[in-house]
Amino acid sequence: MKKQTLKELAKFFCGITAWESFVHASLWSSGANPVIFGITMGDTLNQVQTFVPAIISIGLAYYAWIKK
Repeated sequence: MKKQTLKELAKFFCGITAWESFVHASLWSSGANPVIFGITMGDTLNQVQTFVPAIISIGLAYYAWIKK
């Protein structure tokens, strides 16, 4: 794949992971635990779902917009 195509894909997935992080951060800050397929997520898993996508999003943003 061309480098420009990879950068565009990185921009797209940067937005997805940022959204994922934002949603879980808002759930975590409100004290609500999401329910997936009838299973309630605990606080620890919700924290992981907040920070891991945020770190990935930062890495993708660096690759997509900053790295030459």
